[in-house]
Amino acid sequence: MRWSTRSSLLVSPFVIACIGTPLLAQGAPVVKFWAELGFVCEWEPRPPITKRVVVDLSLRASNYGRMPNAEDVRGVQAAGGRVLYQFRVALLRAELDTGAVRALVKGPAAIANAAFTVPDTTKFDANVQIFYDRAITDADKDALRTLGIVEMDQAPNPVLEASVPDSLILRIGALPGVQFVRATGWGCAAPERGERTRRP
Repeated sequence: MRWSTRSSLLVSPFVIACIGTPLLAQGAPVVKFWAELGFVCEWEPRPPITKRVVVDLSLRASNYGRMPNAEDVRGVQAAGGRVLYQFRVALLRAELDTGAVRALVKGPAAIANAAFTVPDTTKFDANVQIFYDRAITDADKDALRTLGIVEMDQAPNPVLEASVPDSLILRIGALPGVQFVRATGWGCAAPERGERTRRP
């Protein structure tokens, strides 16, 4: 995945307090079960071959994340879509026309920073960033493994990234030392023409 086309955003309130702007991670997180297709700047690696797709919309959110709300649902419905599932982080699964996906990510009524197709609609996994209020320890990683989360990646301390079942998000948020859990942020960047980012 090229940095100039699609990058994940690691947004830390601790960094923001120091420098005033979020950090743009230098590439995609290691832990990511990639969808077949994604729309951040444009469709990658190609546009869908079907007119209608099921996608997980990565919703615009504050640094601390949020859950989908009625305004998000109305936005999908206004674009001719159908909401299929609301995650416990800023992700919304919906069935949409491909043109509606573009409108909801890049249009004047956009509610999302990115959209990823869903190969298996029976699974409800979310790519998340787990923020701690202190340095991460081996015990923290063991606690996640106890919940069944085997694959994880340590981003700049104190953040872990993982793909987790939505049903576990509240339990993860209640673990010792966890400050909050948010959906992985995404942004469009083209550094060769001067940095351009879309931040939650």
